[in-house]
Amino acid sequence: MRVFIAFDGSCEPFDVSPDQTVGSVKLMVKDYFHLQLSDDKQVRHFLELSYAGAILRDNWVLTDVGITPSSAICCLLKREPVVRVFSAVTGETLSVLGTVFLLSTSVARLMTLVSQQCVLPVSSFRLSSPTGLQLYDCNRLHDYAIDLGATLRLDTWDGWAEFLRGCFLGHRLTVQRHLSRERPVMRSEYTSTH
Repeated sequence: MRVFIAFDGSCEPFDVSPDQTVGSVKLMVKDYFHLQLSDDKQVRHFLELSYAGAILRDNWVLTDVGITPSSAICCLLKREPVVRVFSAVTGETLSVLGTVFLLSTSVARLMTLVSQQCVLPVSSFRLSSPTGLQLYDCNRLHDYAIDLGATLRLDTWDGWAEFLRGCFLGHRLTVQRHLSRERPVMRSEYTSTH
C-alpha cells in the first residue's frame, strides 16, 4: 500500500506493507532523507511518527492503528533530551534539551533551566541524582556521574509542597492558609506571588 510521509515541508509517497511496523517505516524515512540520528554524540536526534494526532510507537503495526492506503503520516525530527527531571510537585517529567556539554555545567545552571520550564522559584526545590544523592549548586553534573538521558528528581523543601500544589491547581484557600496572618508580611507575600 502507498502512504504519504510529511517531513520538513514536503510530502513524499512511500510503498509499505500493511503488516509493517512503525519502526521499520522510520528506518525507511531515515534512509530516504539521509538523516543522521543518535550517532551524533553532541546532539542526539530521533524520529517521531504521528497519525491523526497520535504519536506512533515503534512496535505498532500500521494496519492495527488504522493506517490505510493514501494515509498521511507526519514525521518530526526531535532532539533527545540531555537529562529529564521528574517533578514530585506536578508528577510530570520535564525534558532539558541542549548538547552533551550541559553535563559539564553547574547544578546551579541546570536548576535555573528547570526553574524556567516548571515555573518554580529556584529557592523552592532541590534536585537529586537517579541514585537519590542531592545535587549541590557549586558542583557540576559530571561530578555525580550523571549520564546522558538520566532522569533526575525535583523535590520541594519542607513546607512548600502543599502551597505550590495549591498555586498550580488554583486552590485559593489552600494558598491563603500558608500565608502569614501578620498584615505587613501578608501584603508582601501576596504581591510576590501575583
